[in-house]
Amino acid sequence: MVASEAPTPTSSSFLDLTSRVQTAALNATRSAAGLPTDIQFHRSIDSEFAEDLDTFSSRVLALTNNLLSLVATADPSQSSRLKGKAKLQTQDDVVDDFHSLVVDSMDQLLERTDMCLDEFLGRNKAPLVVIDPDAPGLRKTIKNNPNQKRQLDAVVQHASHLAKPQLSFKYPVDNSEEPWYSTLTHKFNAQVPLGHIYRDSNADPLLGHPYHYEITHISYPQRMFAAAEPIPPQPLESTSAIWVSTSDALETMVDELRLVLEIAIDLEHNNYRSYAGIVCLMQISTRTKDWIVDTLALRAELATGALNEVFTDPKIIKVFHGAESDIIWLQQNFNIYIVNLFDTFHASKLLEFPRHGLANLLEMYCDFVPDKRYQLADWRIRPLPDDMLHYARSDTHFLLFIYDNLRNALLDRALSRAPSKSRSPSPSTRHSPPNITALPEQALVRQVLARSEQTALRIYEKEMYDYEQGSGSGGWDTLARKWNKGALVAAAETPSGTETLQRALYRCVHAWRDEIARAEDESTRYVLPNHYLFQLAERPPGDMAALLQMFQSVPPVVRRRAKGLLDAIRACVQRHLSKSQETAPTPSTMESDVVMEVDTKMDAEVNLPAVGAPNLWSITPSTLTSVAVKSTLFGCSLPAKTTLTASASALFGMKRTVPKQFTSPFQEVVARIHSALVIVPTMPVADAAVTTPHAAQAAEPAAHGMQIEVPYVHAAQRTTKQIVEVDDSIVVVGQPRIKKRKRAKADAEVDGGVPSTESLKKATKKVDHEPGGEADTEAFDFSAVPNILDDVPNEEDIRVKKKKRQKKVDKPFYGNFPAPPKAHRDVKSGNQSHTFK
Repeated sequence: MVASEAPTPTSSSFLDLTSRVQTAALNATRSAAGLPTDIQFHRSIDSEFAEDLDTFSSRVLALTNNLLSLVATADPSQSSRLKGKAKLQTQDDVVDDFHSLVVDSMDQLLERTDMCLDEFLGRNKAPLVVIDPDAPGLRKTIKNNPNQKRQLDAVVQHASHLAKPQLSFKYPVDNSEEPWYSTLTHKFNAQVPLGHIYRDSNADPLLGHPYHYEITHISYPQRMFAAAEPIPPQPLESTSAIWVSTSDALETMVDELRLVLEIAIDLEHNNYRSYAGIVCLMQISTRTKDWIVDTLALRAELATGALNEVFTDPKIIKVFHGAESDIIWLQQNFNIYIVNLFDTFHASKLLEFPRHGLANLLEMYCDFVPDKRYQLADWRIRPLPDDMLHYARSDTHFLLFIYDNLRNALLDRALSRAPSKSRSPSPSTRHSPPNITALPEQALVRQVLARSEQTALRIYEKEMYDYEQGSGSGGWDTLARKWNKGALVAAAETPSGTETLQRALYRCVHAWRDEIARAEDESTRYVLPNHYLFQLAERPPGDMAALLQMFQSVPPVVRRRAKGLLDAIRACVQRHLSKSQETAPTPSTMESDVVMEVDTKMDAEVNLPAVGAPNLWSITPSTLTSVAVKSTLFGCSLPAKTTLTASASALFGMKRTVPKQFTSPFQEVVARIHSALVIVPTMPVADAAVTTPHAAQAAEPAAHGMQIEVPYVHAAQRTTKQIVEVDDSIVVVGQPRIKKRKRAKADAEVDGGVPSTESLKKATKKVDHEPGGEADTEAFDFSAVPNILDDVPNEEDIRVKKKKRQKKVDKPFYGNFPAPPKAHRDVKSGNQSHTFK
């Protein structure tokens, strides 16, 4: 294709130019597709074709590089990405970088062109809510890097330099385990008097919900079930929030709230520098105004129920998002209750949205992306930075507009489903007045209101610390399961049913942390982080230096109360050791399940050393524990057991009893040694009348199953019994007598009285079987048994054996082979018939 000079495009010739460009690109694509697959082969056989192909490739590469340079010029954001990579020189560059450099860059350029054309032709629609791109909450994020949010300043996330606002409260915070009671003295918008018990006559009125009847018997305004055009809020940049921190400003706000029909409410709290948590900020928005209430400065005024008149008015709709925790915070801090609640979270659940957070609803309906980094900010800071004020205000500024859209969506969805009129009414319609008919399109809205009622009926209850079972959200068992510590959970016990030292330390430190957190009015995480709990349980420190060395940065509360923590750990260790020693199993307690009969013969059979014997640990008769050898339950004999322990030490001079508290570490070590020492009794003698050194060989054991070791006796000192031949043949009447096999007579004994091998076969005597009688086994003669020690080696035999081993056979030497090697070239098995010669 020959290049031609293209004229400069004008507005009249632009369409013709684009059509010609598209035609040329289509022809080039068709021609490229028609090239053979073995193009390298054609290059090798046709030099002219190879030259033309290289020339055309150079033109295409030059055109591509020019386009890349133009893209970098048109879009400055692409210049840094294309720097040093905007050249395609070889085939490898095209294969590796063509898509990332050329295709992606052209797509972005064409997309940007399309956006500019839509803006020029007026095809872009303005958003429902105008948002200032230079708003304080988004300015720092958008200007520097729109794809990466900067991290919060450490001072904003945790202002450790601030004085605790709890110290200036008019009513001190109660962190005790006493039950919480509502201090509400006046009930606004009441249908029943304060203290009325609804349905359950046995309920405690102090622990019940004071607005239970009003919530369950509410008459919702009819406008909540009618579709209406959503009212967009005023632009965020054109309005400002009103800061409420005085009693006069609070009264002015309440006067204006009495006149509105809907309000949006949200709270910001801090639970890191308080045990139970404190509400730091309350945001309230109407259709025209936004208020931010400083609840730290007005805590006493709000606790008297100043907002209950508005918040319990059934004619005013209170819109929350995710009010589960906000309802509890309002009760705990200010005795405020909510009547006629609409929770947008429940509405998004019924509409089956993919995500249900407030940020998703703001982005969906308002084109607003809040900076959720400030969810973890320290809201005790005063004065609040502009970014934090902007974030707090945005949570409620758009919420009423979202409520309008969700209500219309619920009505449309219910109408499209068209349920039958015979459908059973929802829980909320059961309490509706009879003059109001539950229409099919109202079904989903009433379901949201029914779920919101259950949220509004929540009651704040203090969580009691469970030391035994560790239950509850802050219990030690719950924490151990959350961290997957199987050895520390409540169900983990040793086989003996006792508690391990590690779990005892874990429970002790966990209880100490809870107690200190209540006293200091700090969160348990601030007093001692969770991972240090497990480290202290696994490696308990022995002194103050070891305790402080375990912390990378010692928490402030631990630094002040380190001595108390160390004392608690030491006391837990001592208590566990003393308890384990007291509950240690003894032989008598281990066998107490079986009823035993004490055998009085054990005292005579056991040969005890004398009391005054020169032993290190003296034995007293009181230390002897006798165990029965016969069971009355099973009727069988048990092996005799005797446990002898020393009650006092002749070396250390103290008793074996281990006291609970030791006066010195040396005495504790000695007590542990005594508790582990056991003196084994001597071998029981078979017969007290035996006095000869060889009599024990022939004596029968006194206890069944007991084997007595026979000491070695030299052959010259042995005495043998005379062996008497006994005819052990059996005579059978009516049959000829079978001749008995002749036995070889005993040969002459060798020197020293040692019998020969044949004479040893006669050592065992047979027993004549008498009619009606039992066989009596004669005692075995141990003196006739040969002993390996009797075989004394003969020096002459040793010399003869050595000569035999040293004697060599004179054979021809063929290296390491016993015979000459075979000639492998010789015929082995072929030509057996000698056919070939």
